[in-house]
Amino acid sequence: MSAVMKATPGLRAHEHAAFIAAIESALRIETPAQFLHWTGGELQALFPHQSLICGVGQINKDGIQIRHLLSRNFPVEYVRELARPDGDVSSPIMAKWCRERKPQLFESDRVKLKTVPAWIALFNQHHLQNVAAHGLRDQNSNAASYFSFSRIPGKLTPHHAHLLDLLVPPMHGALIRVLANNPPVAQKITPIRQLISAREQEVLQWLREGKTNWEIAQILQLSETTVKNHVHHILVKLRVNNRAQAVAKAISTKMIRAKMTLVMGILYGLAAQAQTFSETDALLMLAGL
Repeated sequence: MSAVMKATPGLRAHEHAAFIAAIESALRIETPAQFLHWTGGELQALFPHQSLICGVGQINKDGIQIRHLLSRNFPVEYVRELARPDGDVSSPIMAKWCRERKPQLFESDRVKLKTVPAWIALFNQHHLQNVAAHGLRDQNSNAASYFSFSRIPGKLTPHHAHLLDLLVPPMHGALIRVLANNPPVAQKITPIRQLISAREQEVLQWLREGKTNWEIAQILQLSETTVKNHVHHILVKLRVNNRAQAVAKAISTKMIRAKMTLVMGILYGLAAQAQTFSETDALLMLAGL
């Protein structure tokens, strides 16, 4: 025990035994199920948390091109909304880790990152308070692993960062071993916009116009029952409760454009507030919708 304590300075007295037990168990992990069971079991004694998402991929200037993901009690919807069209995922926390390569501690009520308001809103919407994240980069390539723990009880402290420094190397080894032995299990996240079929997108566009199921059926030359089924599938895929919420989410994720009357109303409102609002400003705003 004394040798372990010397090799792991900074651990509290009760943490040394938990650290030894966790590392010994990590060496026996062979499957994704075992890995997730370990993080939800023995690892909790050393690093309590409610949710975890982790993966491996390639580091680039924008973050990590995640190729394989594993998660436990983590809102996959949050990841889908962050995913780019190519399926890669990035967040301000991940991007900051890529620049600094050191543990990242983030509490949304004590924002220290230069964050995008839309991302903060999404972060809070999924109740991901108290995130501690870290990863490990292969010295001979741009390959890296990344681990993000969330909903950590209490306040985040430098001790959480120290624990991540100790835990991530064995977690990296276990995750690489798991994915090497079980390649079909971990899959890329599909961006939310790619979950919607071309026909469902057509239906969404007419929902935006306020059309009824019968009217959409006449326009698209479908049966009313078929349209009703499309609407149901849209609500399920977007995880919303009604047609208005579906349209709002489709617009926010740029699956469809906002109605021109709504856009022009916004522009006229801005023009009334600022005489310097020009036609160029309007065109730039329209291009961003």
